[in-house]
Amino acid sequence: METIWRLGSSGVPVCAPLQTNTEADVVVIGAGITGLTTALPLVEAGQRVVVLEARTVGGGVTGGSTGNLYTTLASGQAALCRKWGDEVSADVVWARSEAIDDIEALIRRFSIDCGFRRQSAYRLLIGDGQHSDRSLNDERDALCRAGLDIESAESPGLPFDSWGIRIPDQAQFNPLHYVQGLASALIGEGGVIHEQSPVRRVDAEEGVVETDTASIAARRIVFATHTPKGVSLLQAGMVVSREYAVAARLRNGEYPEGIFWLLDPFHSLRSYRHGDASYLVVVGEKHKTGEHVGDHYQLLREYLSNHFDVESFSHQWSAQQYNSPDGLPYIGRMHGHDNLYMATGFAADGLVWGALAGRLIADEILGHANPWQARFGSRRITPGKSALQYAKENVTVTKHLARDYLGTESIDSFEEIARGQARVATKNGEKLAIHRTEAGELKVLSAVCPHLKCIVHWNAPESTWDCPCHGSRFDTDGEVIEGPAYRPLSRAGGTG
Repeated sequence: METIWRLGSSGVPVCAPLQTNTEADVVVIGAGITGLTTALPLVEAGQRVVVLEARTVGGGVTGGSTGNLYTTLASGQAALCRKWGDEVSADVVWARSEAIDDIEALIRRFSIDCGFRRQSAYRLLIGDGQHSDRSLNDERDALCRAGLDIESAESPGLPFDSWGIRIPDQAQFNPLHYVQGLASALIGEGGVIHEQSPVRRVDAEEGVVETDTASIAARRIVFATHTPKGVSLLQAGMVVSREYAVAARLRNGEYPEGIFWLLDPFHSLRSYRHGDASYLVVVGEKHKTGEHVGDHYQLLREYLSNHFDVESFSHQWSAQQYNSPDGLPYIGRMHGHDNLYMATGFAADGLVWGALAGRLIADEILGHANPWQARFGSRRITPGKSALQYAKENVTVTKHLARDYLGTESIDSFEEIARGQARVATKNGEKLAIHRTEAGELKVLSAVCPHLKCIVHWNAPESTWDCPCHGSRFDTDGEVIEGPAYRPLSRAGGTG
């Protein structure tokens, strides 16, 4: 699985894994857009900052994003307005607009070659309109009340009937190239990045972060990991989802320009150009993590083929989303620990929220006033706006625990697992995640997620083990890919 953003990637200077114990003023866990946007102003203010990245710079959700930058929300402004009212809706647009401007300013300041361009965003009905005109009118009204200049879009440049709303002065870029540029700038300013350094433990009381090979003592610790590592009350209310992307080359060479949200019920389209080659990217097929039905990539390929003259498919990838219970991100100090900071609940809008979060957390650490700290603070309590989602998600977790622990079938022999097959089964009383590679190698792991002991599920299109409770994901060797789990799936005995 390879994202299109790696085309032409120049990488960053060598960032060796953490090998020796050290000290820092701030440890930032995660080298995506949130972590690097946090680290850069701290280093420039004279702080000793170490960034720990489990894989490579931008190799997580940032590198799996759409590369779209917009002031509204992909899910629509009307829903936010109904929950929070016009004032908060306008604040969201204003804050996100400032974050996009900050991104553009950093690109200019450090001459980051990431294809940044101002573009229009479109929210469109297609065909005979499977969603009513009323929903589009509600969105138009919400956008206007939030202070956005919008226009009608009757012919937005797509090869099929569509109409709706155009929102000018949004933007697009290559998100991986952008964060690689930020990483190079951070290193140039004296910051330190260690790649291939997954964090295994954080001791908030002692102010210590541990990897497999060393530890760092720090006054402040930032979880720029999309969701906090370990156990957090906020995780109980998050809806964790996956969404998929496919890129294609077209025969006729006509690539639509802009950010297109198609309400059919929902797909996102954009074009990307690298060198002399252009690509069309479609995003969609969203579902809850750990609840997989069918081949989501194939469905997206069929979608593009049904709407465009596709010559070939070039890339496919996916990304994870965390939807907060009250519809706004949580950014700032964590409950119970003044030295721990986090940013989560970005939904499908993480690039802009991540840029805003980085600035907010850096300002909070440096003691700088920021007008958005109260609005998006991670310690806010909004039971009227979040209780229903908390209740639903806890019911979902309970159902998964009961069904997976009581309903997992038993097997007598691993010979039942064919090449290329994977399944969760009980053997000798142990819940096992069993996978046999196409080459015939058998890999047997505990199926119990080390986070909160749910049972993982097999994600066939991506060949991963995904936890349906709080979104931890593991590769076929058991290593953590993402999510709140610190530790890999443990290896099981008796693989004969």
